[in-house]
Amino acid sequence: MNGLALPLARPLARARPAGGSMGTAGLSFGLLAPLLASNGGYFPTAWGWSALALSWIAALTLLLRGEIPLGRLELAVLGALGGLTAWTFLSFLWASSATEPVLEGERTLVYLAGALAFLLLARRASIHALLGGAWAAIVAACGYGLLTRLLPDRIGVFDPIAGYRLSEPVGYWNALGLAAAMGVLLALGLAARGRSQALRAAAAASLPVLLTALYFTFSRGAWIALGAGLLAALALDRHRLQLVAVWVVSLGPAVVGVWLASRSDALTRQNASIVASAGDGHRLALVLAGLAAASAAASLRILRLEGRVAPRPPGRAAARAALVLAAVATLAVLTVQFGSPPALAKRGWRAFSAPPVEAGPDLNRRLLSFSGSGRVIQWRVAWRQYEESPVLGFGAGSYERYWLEHRPLAGKVRDVHSLYLEQLAELGPVGLALLVAAFGTPLIAMRRARAHPLAATAAGAYVAYLLHAGVDWDWETPALTLTALLCGAVLLGAARDGAARPLRRGARLAGLAAALAIVAAALAGLAGNAALSGSADAAAAGDWANARTDARRAIRWAPWSSEPRRVLGEAELGAGDPAAAARAFREAIAKDSRDWSLWFDLARAADGSERLTALGRASQLNPLSPEVAQFRAELKFEGTIDLLPERKQ
Repeated sequence: MNGLALPLARPLARARPAGGSMGTAGLSFGLLAPLLASNGGYFPTAWGWSALALSWIAALTLLLRGEIPLGRLELAVLGALGGLTAWTFLSFLWASSATEPVLEGERTLVYLAGALAFLLLARRASIHALLGGAWAAIVAACGYGLLTRLLPDRIGVFDPIAGYRLSEPVGYWNALGLAAAMGVLLALGLAARGRSQALRAAAAASLPVLLTALYFTFSRGAWIALGAGLLAALALDRHRLQLVAVWVVSLGPAVVGVWLASRSDALTRQNASIVASAGDGHRLALVLAGLAAASAAASLRILRLEGRVAPRPPGRAAARAALVLAAVATLAVLTVQFGSPPALAKRGWRAFSAPPVEAGPDLNRRLLSFSGSGRVIQWRVAWRQYEESPVLGFGAGSYERYWLEHRPLAGKVRDVHSLYLEQLAELGPVGLALLVAAFGTPLIAMRRARAHPLAATAAGAYVAYLLHAGVDWDWETPALTLTALLCGAVLLGAARDGAARPLRRGARLAGLAAALAIVAAALAGLAGNAALSGSADAAAAGDWANARTDARRAIRWAPWSSEPRRVLGEAELGAGDPAAAARAFREAIAKDSRDWSLWFDLARAADGSERLTALGRASQLNPLSPEVAQFRAELKFEGTIDLLPERKQ
């Protein structure tokens, strides 16, 4: 046994596999379920505790496990993610301030800690448990979200931004849609290859819930990602006929549930009354419960048939031929109905790149639309940002500011709806190359991993994420990215052969040092972000004294950031001390002079020429700002606007 491992590793190594599997499943569920429930981990306070949990798991595994074999591909992933994390932090050297690069680095630390923990846990014997825990976490999140739609009179959640598209508890409909799509792929794999009858039945029973939740997000990208994941799993799996048979039997009730959901006007129209929604929702909930039971029963039935029926080579050949004929017939029907693939691609791109149009209250119409919802405009701005700094980029987290300064139309955009283009614009070719290396390496292992019964399942969910991340901001939702990293780790673990050498003492110590360094960084980030969150909560409640106290504590924990000083200025302004507020805003501007909102805040707190200068600077950094326009109108009403030159559009 390696000298670094503690004596406790011996009884752990002798523990029964079932118990170990349950513990591993509990870990993956316990990590992902709270993140999904906390807006997908979008806000900085979630990054601290998730990075702490993941890095502690990695550290304890390095200390307690006897042998830890990691191959070159696993080390390549860790090296690429480590390099990306360092490059993200280092971008403060050429960014306009350290505020955004350090925040982006804190989130990337979560992914580095997650990759380290998952790669250490991913062994062939633990793959079922890891994927099972992730599936259970997604089912819990989607189940709760679905209940908010079906039982709006009891646990309904009103979100005016979502426009009646299902988004709880993740907070963003497309993110919940991708989570549901990845959950469907995991459920199909577990229904076909689960180790126990109970697991296979439970996985099949979850499909009506997952697929209906996916439908109510009305996320077109998530459906496309699901289709790509299914194709990837089918292409990789060695026993396609059995897989397809389980898919057809298990998905049948779920498809019926989606069809029934689509026929309810109250559940698919934005202006539906809560009485009508509750009536249709209660009925659909009962139907889905019955469909879940039917799906579980069908799964158990096909499991029994698998043990009795062994198709002979002629039968398998006929089944494969039938699948090919079905695919050809489907392609022919689509060609007749919509045109040839090239013509369809041209029509699709024209519709995708056209300006967004209002789809109306019927959300089913939106689901069948090819509109890109303004993504092409965002991509063009991001490409322009890259062209202005093609070597290093503008620094991590810089796209939002660049968009506000150069956007061709009104509309707030925080992140490019494309992970890969955003990395290129913000971190240059080096950042993009490190990202591609980190997420592309598990794809190299797919062929060797296919011998494991769940490798195709993990590959399908992984491909779904990689595709969807190209058209949305999934990187900013740690619950989704960690699920993808878990699937990537599973692929690498399944591909690992017996020749992989166990980590030596030096490598263990290096990994342990890295895990502990992440712990320290996560603690510091968590303290600062928690103080900021506490200050914002106190300000929302009108408790200005505590808002100021928490803001000052955040300054001590994050002296590099302008955000605590901005929050302090807001608290001082709320407390009726504009002079103190102006001082705080000036200090924040000294940290970050290209944040238009800081100049605007200073304009609100200051007076005289300083107010006019600050407002002019805010207008330069955000020419289409409605806040600036409104404040200009107020100054004009007061008679001071003559001193302020108008910004030419």
